[in-house]
Amino acid sequence: MGDIMIGYKLFKVKKSRPGELFPLYVLSDEPVPIGVWVHATEGPRTPEGKVKSKIGPLAFRPGWHLSDIPLAIHIGIKEDGQIKYMHDDEVWCECVYVDCFDYQEEANQNGWKDGRFDERRAMLTRVPKQGFYRYKTSPQMLGKWIIAGSIRVLRVLSDEEVEKICKAAGYQALPRRTPFNAAAYGL
Repeated sequence: MGDIMIGYKLFKVKKSRPGELFPLYVLSDEPVPIGVWVHATEGPRTPEGKVKSKIGPLAFRPGWHLSDIPLAIHIGIKEDGQIKYMHDDEVWCECVYVDCFDYQEEANQNGWKDGRFDERRAMLTRVPKQGFYRYKTSPQMLGKWIIAGSIRVLRVLSDEEVEKICKAAGYQALPRRTPFNAAAYGL
């Protein structure tokens, strides 16, 4: 049996659906409950094999995408060509995931083609059941996403908690342009 690991996930919140959390891009209209184990499902695919999302077709890497700290410097509001702020309708949540199976070796095997390793291909095209692997989805991001088969959202973090966690890891949290109004989103 594996351990329960802590990770952080960025969710969308909606004033029209107070108290609910939603994935950012894929299956973004399906709420994710707090305190309940939720298994990842594969999003609908395009004829080209990509996954449909609200921002257009994306690479098909099913699973919950989490990070080691609540910081995604490649997602947010751009200013002068760089991500400078968090979106006003997004929150970081502390989550747990199970590490019964580490799928990294299998993911890495998928990165080999014609005797050469291509990190962009080192992924799974199925949900990593009862486990996880790591993958870098963007060259701009810090580290790699933890792509897990199941998560349980423990709680929504305040911006102050996000700042403290990032600072303890040696990073500066991505600020907001305006303070987050948790009550407006039922949080």
